[in-house]
Amino acid sequence: MSKQIYTVLIGGKAGEGIKKAAQVIAHLAIIHNNHVFQTDDYQSLIKGGHNFSVVSMSQQRLHNTYKSPDLVISFDKRSVQRHEAELSPGGLHFCDEADAESEKQIPLPITKLVKQHYPEGGNMSLASIAIFCALMRIPEQHMKDTISREFKRNLNENVSFAVEIYRLTSNMSLELGFKLSLEQQIPAKLYTGNQLIALGAWAAGLDCYFSYPMTPASSILHYLALKRDKLAVSAVHTESELAAINMAVGACFAGKRAAVGSSGGGFALMQEAFSMAGMVEAPLLCILSSRPGPATGVSTFTAQEDLYFALNQGHGEFPRIVASPDCFERAFTLASELLNLAWASQSPAILLTEKHLSESATNVKLPVDDLEDFFTPISDSEDYQRYQITDSGVSPLKFPGKGNCSDSDVIKWNTNEHLESGVRTDAAAAIVRMKDKRNRKQHTINELSKKYKRVEVYGNGESIIFAYGSTALELREAMKYHSFRLVVPVYLEPFPEEELAEYRGKSVIVVEHSSQPNFARFLKEKLEIKVKANILRYDGRHYSADELVEAIREAENA
Repeated sequence: MSKQIYTVLIGGKAGEGIKKAAQVIAHLAIIHNNHVFQTDDYQSLIKGGHNFSVVSMSQQRLHNTYKSPDLVISFDKRSVQRHEAELSPGGLHFCDEADAESEKQIPLPITKLVKQHYPEGGNMSLASIAIFCALMRIPEQHMKDTISREFKRNLNENVSFAVEIYRLTSNMSLELGFKLSLEQQIPAKLYTGNQLIALGAWAAGLDCYFSYPMTPASSILHYLALKRDKLAVSAVHTESELAAINMAVGACFAGKRAAVGSSGGGFALMQEAFSMAGMVEAPLLCILSSRPGPATGVSTFTAQEDLYFALNQGHGEFPRIVASPDCFERAFTLASELLNLAWASQSPAILLTEKHLSESATNVKLPVDDLEDFFTPISDSEDYQRYQITDSGVSPLKFPGKGNCSDSDVIKWNTNEHLESGVRTDAAAAIVRMKDKRNRKQHTINELSKKYKRVEVYGNGESIIFAYGSTALELREAMKYHSFRLVVPVYLEPFPEEELAEYRGKSVIVVEHSSQPNFARFLKEKLEIKVKANILRYDGRHYSADELVEAIREAENA
């Protein structure tokens, strides 16, 4: 019987092209009629250390990778030692002949062939692509075409090296129990979560993105910079996080749709300016991609420790929007929704995600036809007042510049408390009026957000499990092996009380990536739920399906 899910793991040192090779293998699986899910495990090093990338593939939709690889390709001794025990029964483990430690490994003269084919250096990671193609019976010419397209530097050497590895592997006549179709039927591309967040914001009219790189949000900046000519988004690498958010608020003042992105430590530096966005009523989109903290923490791994940090971002009282994508498609649509909501309500919004979604990749089809915009009120009044008191709390909005305002308009954004005109005030009655105006936006935002899917429910099992963000991906993969109902609040502020009313007071299991049950505490505050069990993980790694099934069954039987 052929395997339904096949997992490939490539291990080696930083700087050896491990991630790129895994992406190419994922692409090959996609064009041969498979869904894929790819994750990268890497240290914060430019060279050395131990990195590995995992690609799981199946003709069924995948929501996570699997941790017992069927094919391991190790490029150093550390990888051989670390991943041998993880190999699935009947799995294959290839390595360089100098690193083989037992008959369990399949040795190849990788280092020797690199020296023969390359005058200097060489791309050792191409061996993993050649091994995969040989084992999957992908024609040699198809492999050569792929390598020629993806690795243009040292083209002739790359192809000749890969061909020799391919032929050595093919001659072994190994059986895998897994086959690829040679006809493409899945019309989808490989995207990371960060790429989809970037594209979703772009679909909602993003003009400018400002960021100081900080893992795992950095690749949003890299992607928008790479696609600058095609997407027409100005991607600005600023000198600091403070500069990024202040420049973004300035762009909003000029009428441009702007966003910033960072992780916890960088976003902490943005707090004062986030509060400024609340006071001046700037429609700013902020992307907070979490990693383990505090401080620098574990900078290249995943966590959900920043929940309350996001919900309580900034000082003082003002409306804010916080939502977290539970899947890759939602990463795209939610970024678009939040940018639109920010402009409709003139309030800052936070897209809260984690490294697991930000940097993992899967193949999806973008739902570009489902996006809608909100009307942004423009005042035609001769006496324009930036902070005009309204029933909704949302004031008319004009921008400096020809065509956006008249010569007589005074457009004043003020970080001090102010009158409707924007002029500073310390008068008690005026302070109350303006705070009440801003607070009325809470109801407005709640009503506006109802046009979107604020809660997602998967499955119909007896046990009720709550999770948010990318933890839902892990649970959806576990759902293939154990029945339960997964309830995922996508919007956290405003909290979707109407949609979740049926769960009020219910006994539930809560799963999250933190050492303290923060999400469970949040749900208790909002829904008065009874937590039967907290399933917590806080080592920076994601759950595999079997780990979650075991933990859920233990919680159910407690």
